[in-house]
This record gives sequence, C-alpha cells and structure tokens, in this order.
Amino acid sequence: MKKLAVLLSIFLTAQAVSSTNTLYEQVTFNKPSVGASAEVYLGDRMLTQQVGEWKECITPIRTYSKKFMGWTGIYKGGEPACKTSLKEKYYQPTYANASYGGEERTSKLRWKGKKGKYSLCQMDSGVGIYCIKKLKEEDIEFGETFIYKPNSFQQSVEYAGKSGNILKFNYSEFSGGFARQAFTREFQVDLSEGSIAAYKGAIIEILEATNVQIKYKVIRNFSSDS
Repeated sequence: MKKLAVLLSIFLTAQAVSSTNTLYEQVTFNKPSVGASAEVYLGDRMLTQQVGEWKECITPIRTYSKKFMGWTGIYKGGEPACKTSLKEKYYQPTYANASYGGEERTSKLRWKGKKGKYSLCQMDSGVGIYCIKKLKEEDIEFGETFIYKPNSFQQSVEYAGKSGNILKFNYSEFSGGFARQAFTREFQVDLSEGSIAAYKGAIIEILEATNVQIKYKVIRNFSSDS
C-alpha cells in the first residue's frame, strides 16, 4: 500500500508539473516567453501577444472526409477542435464540418479507441457518424492549445531584413485577425549603436542577424505584460 501511495504521489506531481497553463480562463499570451531565445526567418513573426484561452484540443495532422446519406463530413488538418470546458466530453471545431449542397452544420467530435486503433467521429444525437477509423495516435496532435479570442486586440513584430548595420522590423496591431494600415509601422535598429531593439514596451536582444534570418532573446514583452 505504501508503494502504491508513493507511485500515486509521483504521478500526481508529474501531472501538475506538466501542465503550467490555466485552462478555460481568459489570459494574455506572449510568444516567445521572457528569457527565451528564438530564431526566425525574413517575414516571420518574432514576437506576438494575444488574448484568449488555453484549451484541451485535438488537431488532425492531415485532412479527412467521409460521406453519409449525401452529406460530407470533414476533419481539417491543422485545425484544432477543443473542449469548451473542463467537464466537456467532446471537442468543438471552429468550422462547419459537414455539408450537403449549400447547407452546412457543425457537430462536436469524438476521439476514442485503444491499443493503436482509434476512430474520429462527429456526434449526432449521441451517435457517431462520418467516422474515420483505424487511426493511430500519431495521426492526431493532443494537448493544451492557445485559442485566441475573436475580435480581440493582438500585437506582433515581424522581421523585415537587414541592410548594412540596419535591421528592419514591422510592428502590427490586429483586431479580429486583420491588421489595419493605420496600425502597421516599420521601425529600425542600428547595430553600430547597440544590439537592443525596443518598441511598444517590448524589448529584445539581437544575438545574430543576416538579411534572411535573425536570432534573438526576449527581455520584456509588450507593455500590457510588463
């Protein structure tokens, strides 16, 4: 019994350590985190700040589809489907996942199985339909996924290249997933004057840069996180 209690304690501790995010509560998420080093290429986002929630999600690696009674059920690759609460049993996609002619509908997803044989189905009145069978665990990504809040305020910095000692960056503010021209700005850093870039409260240290690639470390995130 003592051995069982010790093993249970280790398991619970491991579970607590592995999950550092608060699920289903609105938070401000910054990527990368402070102190983290990162590397991106020309045109990539270097720094982002979004408002949303961490949710338990599944994400198909590739797209699947299945027909049933004239309808076509679809599971989009790379698109997460998430539980809406800690007590929820099924996963809710963010897109219409069944269509017939011009009609569309959205149904929750069920993932079940064991020993390497799994199925992914849409649920209709408690019954699984459009089931994709004989799937393996590696066909689906599992885990906590950050889902940004629609129409929320977002910020990002994008790498725009290097000319001599001058590094160029684009700062954008987003609302509803779209950047407006009035909220997109270019700023520059002269490496001959130092390796620190600062804008809108965000501070990053430039570790290495070429015209197509930049390595950097986040010192401070955007002002709302400072």
